[in-house]
Amino acid sequence: MQVPKPKVRKKILDSAIDEFLVVGYRRASMRNIAQQAGITVGYIYAYFSGKADLYETIVAPVMESINSLIQIEASEGTPSLETIADTVTAVFLENKKQFLILMHNSAPKYTNVRGQLIDLIRERLIIDLLPKLPPRAQDSLLAEGLAVAILEGLLNIFHRYGGDEPRLRILVDEFLKIIFNDIDTRFK
Repeated sequence: MQVPKPKVRKKILDSAIDEFLVVGYRRASMRNIAQQAGITVGYIYAYFSGKADLYETIVAPVMESINSLIQIEASEGTPSLETIADTVTAVFLENKKQFLILMHNSAPKYTNVRGQLIDLIRERLIIDLLPKLPPRAQDSLLAEGLAVAILEGLLNIFHRYGGDEPRLRILVDEFLKIIFNDIDTRFK
């Protein structure tokens, strides 16, 4: 039995990240991952028990950060939208490819992560936004629609910001200001 080597493990992880990012979890192939890493499929199993283990290893840092954000709600109440956006942006910047894999190409076990973030944003909107609206518009479905739009808007910015971190932070900040400035001025 060969002793696992950090460089080989890293090559496997890097190849798997690229594979999951391009084709998603379901279509990812251990054969393609091995080929990209320049090793045999069997050699991957010296490091990982299978595709699910490999995937979990890749998304673990992102999941830990997202779970921390979700746990804030349980312990301290729903965090502000600014806190949510800042945290999601920071998690993205720390693990760009892994974050995008989790949001768009998830393994079945993780398909609810996106929904959990939408729920977190929706709850904040129910607290901050709905009371400012006319009674006829105080509907949680409106908060849910906006939550989906906010998360999708953030993900679109993450995909297309071009690697310029200061630009990303400005875009996220301005995106939220535009959305909520309009809401604040329309319903005062």
